[in-house]
Amino acid sequence: MTTTASATSTSASASAGLIAALGAGSGMNTQSLAQSLVDAEKTPQSKIINDKIDATKKEITGYSGLMYVVTEVKKAFDVLADPTQFAGLVTKNSQPAAFEVITNPSAQPGMHDISVTNVAKPQRSLTNAGFADSASSVVSGSDFTLTLTSANSSSPTPVAITVPANSTLIGVKDAINSANAGVTAQIIDSGVQGAADRYKIMVTGQPGASNSFTLSSSIAGIGFNTNSTPGQADSTLQSAVNANIVVDGISYSRSSNTIPDVVPGVTFDLLSETVGSSASIQLSRDTSDLKTKIDKVVSTFNDFQNFIKIANDPKSSDPDFGGTLSKVSIGKTVQAKLRQLVFGTAGSTTNNSVRGLRDLGVTLQQDGTLTVDATVFQKVSTAKYDQVVSMFSGKSLQNEKGAPTNGVAVSLTGWVKTLVSAQGPLLQGSQADSTKVTKYQDDLTKLQTRMDSLLARYTKQFAAMDSIVGKSNSLKTSLTSTFDGMMNAYKK
Repeated sequence: MTTTASATSTSASASAGLIAALGAGSGMNTQSLAQSLVDAEKTPQSKIINDKIDATKKEITGYSGLMYVVTEVKKAFDVLADPTQFAGLVTKNSQPAAFEVITNPSAQPGMHDISVTNVAKPQRSLTNAGFADSASSVVSGSDFTLTLTSANSSSPTPVAITVPANSTLIGVKDAINSANAGVTAQIIDSGVQGAADRYKIMVTGQPGASNSFTLSSSIAGIGFNTNSTPGQADSTLQSAVNANIVVDGISYSRSSNTIPDVVPGVTFDLLSETVGSSASIQLSRDTSDLKTKIDKVVSTFNDFQNFIKIANDPKSSDPDFGGTLSKVSIGKTVQAKLRQLVFGTAGSTTNNSVRGLRDLGVTLQQDGTLTVDATVFQKVSTAKYDQVVSMFSGKSLQNEKGAPTNGVAVSLTGWVKTLVSAQGPLLQGSQADSTKVTKYQDDLTKLQTRMDSLLARYTKQFAAMDSIVGKSNSLKTSLTSTFDGMMNAYKK
């Protein structure tokens, strides 16, 4: 249709031009007249559609800006929703070479005296018999069995480890390790060139006295003697022992060097015995990291608030986001809900004094932005740090009306996650606007097609009219000439 209309328009335009060239027309620019009439009809319709496209694209920009600022608020609250992100304590350890101290949010400030009298060690046993080569010397021409018995009462049943016939020392090592019986074997190389017993097997158990073991063989010649058989050398290099520590005057014995159950919220990772008198650790509250997190919450919320103010104002002069959400309610809806969540409450029977951001000195100013009173924050966060952690990251709490809820940060981040999801109102609104833009662009294409057809019709009609007017003018000229000739004849 468009091709036909264009061809017709071109033909009509050519006809009009030919008439004008021959001087047979009316002398009027019919092509310009046709175009002017088409433009008069097209321009207001095109403007309406283009204005809709521009307004809808601005709205899409507003949705994108809103998604960005609300996501930034969520990021600030994400670290407050995770209880492991609360450092809380600064640790000073007088003997860091003897043990490391790891704290979690439940740890409390204080001082403790620590003495490490023994670190937990595993049993290590070595074969009495050795071999000149670990990879070619055959231990036994037939299958044989190693019997492993643990002193641990939870697994007293002996484990039979079958070693295949013609196994070398490496084969024996692999059989022990493949059994997964709680011990590991490795080849020990003395490095003595030409020694008949250069290579032996060392078997290592788990740390702790309860993990000691006995290992015997169904054949002679491999030489494990973990039972101290009379007349044979004891093959145990190191006995399994517990870790022994004294904390604040109380003795503790554990099978592991990682001890998490002596001081609440504190884990000791033992490295060696303490030197001289007992070591001391000091746990002091550090709220600077939390203050940094709260400052981030305040700044991101204020950025959000400033964006909403600009995007909702149709008279805003901001070149990027001014008035972009002024024709939809989403900005005001999100603003009201986010403000409600930021100043939400969450407490429990053990936490009634720190139930929200306002208890930390965070207040709402007249312009809708937040501010934090550093003095109030420092006082409350230092004295009631565990309640602050619970208020932000706790689960199964209650709001001020007694209704069940989660921590303030947990609730807010969960809501924002839904808000910005693929099914959330922000992306749905943006996608709906994109669909509108596509439709408006289709409307422009259809309008252009109609106007091309209209121009072709006008041009053809005006060309025909111009031809008729030209013929009338020619007849008028001919008659005038004839009459003038007749009058001239009478004058003679």
